[in-house]
Amino acid sequence: MAAMAACAETDPAHPRIVRDAGIVIRTGHGQGAGNADQRSRSMTLRRRVSLALLFGSVFLAGMLVFAPASLMGYALTRASGGTLSLAQTTGSLWHGSGVALLKSKSRRQTLGNYRWKLNLLDASMHVQTNDSAPMIVRYIPFSNRVNIDTLHVTLPASALELIVPQLGPYQLQGMFEAHSEHLELDASGLNGQVTVDWARAASGLSEIRPLGDYRIVLNGNGNAVDAQLSTLSGKLLLNGTGSFDPRNGMQLNGTAQAAPGAAAAELNELLHHIGPEISPGIYTLALMPQAAAR
Repeated sequence: MAAMAACAETDPAHPRIVRDAGIVIRTGHGQGAGNADQRSRSMTLRRRVSLALLFGSVFLAGMLVFAPASLMGYALTRASGGTLSLAQTTGSLWHGSGVALLKSKSRRQTLGNYRWKLNLLDASMHVQTNDSAPMIVRYIPFSNRVNIDTLHVTLPASALELIVPQLGPYQLQGMFEAHSEHLELDASGLNGQVTVDWARAASGLSEIRPLGDYRIVLNGNGNAVDAQLSTLSGKLLLNGTGSFDPRNGMQLNGTAQAAPGAAAAELNELLHHIGPEISPGIYTLALMPQAAAR
């Protein structure tokens, strides 16, 4: 019996009972049980954290997948400083449509309905209006640049008054069609060439409609955009050169005159509105620098 007692005292597999002053103290298994409880609590905590992270990831993924198209309008407004926005958006952030708006302090101009498809794999977005070929907008993260390929935009001539307020008194009419093979936009400005055709041009200052067809070639060199105006056809001949920059807006210097054989009397009032006569039948076409509307 003594041997068994001694064995029990030294064998950790058996709890040791100490009797002292009527108090029974059990030792041996208590420490192991405590460690097991701690391990169980630790595993439970890790499991809860893992589940929380899993559910959070699923929730965020769902939010992104089903993000509304209105977020594209918010991004466009932020990127353009409030000049551009989207209305009547439908679909999702990834594949949606909306009506583009050009805004100034006093008015807004509808630019047409646009559809887009966003692709995160190559950081690109395909933008299309009507039946035209899609424009490809691609963000280049390392150079903080946006590339635009196959640009094609059609908008009413009256929209130009919001960008170049000096043109407001002329009440421009007709349609602008802008196209470009490749453009680059970065913090310095625009790089590349854009050709703008002004079809069936007219003015609220003349009853002659149309006055003609014109072409404006824009060459962006970063900080400023140079412009070349020429006449394709029509009764009113316009020619000139100019430039545009965000600080001063648009400035233009050129000439205006009636085409040979055209009734100069019909254009006389409009030509005097355009500028002073510098030689017989030739009038100054000029736009002075002025900050663009915002």
